[in-house]
Amino acid sequence: MKVTKYLTRSQINIELQAKDKQSVIQSLVNILVEQGRLPQDAVEGVMNALMEREALTSTGLGYGVALPHVKTNEVKEISVAFGRSTKGIDFDALDGNPVHFFFLILAPTKDNEEYLKTLSSISALMKDEKIRSSLFAIQSADEIYKILDQPL
Repeated sequence: MKVTKYLTRSQINIELQAKDKQSVIQSLVNILVEQGRLPQDAVEGVMNALMEREALTSTGLGYGVALPHVKTNEVKEISVAFGRSTKGIDFDALDGNPVHFFFLILAPTKDNEEYLKTLSSISALMKDEKIRSSLFAIQSADEIYKILDQPL
């Protein structure tokens, strides 16, 4: 499955200005609102759910990657937003290192199989050090999209 099944170029932020976990998640949620993937009046509830999820266990996987995610009735289909921070942000990652690549995933409550496939596909893609290096070096959302548009 391609990550780009649920990620468009307009859902990519190549330089997050966020300074902490909550502002990263807020920035990515805002992208989905701007793109009509999430209703504005659902933001508070989704943010609360995402932060509760983070309080259980950080979604900072290590290797500079985080996958904040939650299932919610506020979206009709899986929606992904991608953000990059070249400086890196403390996200309580499992390896203790700053995170540079963020994939926010919102999925309908009923869509478990596709949700798990999406999480798995992104995790598998981001395990590749060459892909992470490429994502770090490139300078446009189009280029990032091309890298993420790889079948797994």
